[in-house]
Amino acid sequence: MIRIEVKQISGCTVVRCLTSKLNDEYAIQEWGDELTQAAESVGKAFVVDFSQVMFMSSSALRALITLQKTVALQNVPLLLCGLNDSILEIFKITNLDSIFKIRKGTEEAIRSLQYLE
Repeated sequence: MIRIEVKQISGCTVVRCLTSKLNDEYAIQEWGDELTQAAESVGKAFVVDFSQVMFMSSSALRALITLQKTVALQNVPLLLCGLNDSILEIFKITNLDSIFKIRKGTEEAIRSLQYLE
């Protein structure tokens, strides 16, 4: 089952999560594999859009940390966007907001790249 949609926008790889709940271990494994596969042909940045995600388990957070390491090996930034308030709060409590660059939406994430370079 496809859990992401991948597009190229302004030279960036933009991945939109199509699953509203990232809480099933098997589904998270497939989701993580799809993200890793998309990261193999990343552009000048990798943006993950969570605007459709309502819930995310700790396993999904681990998959994102793995993705961060994969993307970092390619020396491109990873940006997350579209996080709802409850998920954003989890990132703050776990201090993951200091590891990940988080923006409100896809357009803001892409625009912010000029400041990251």
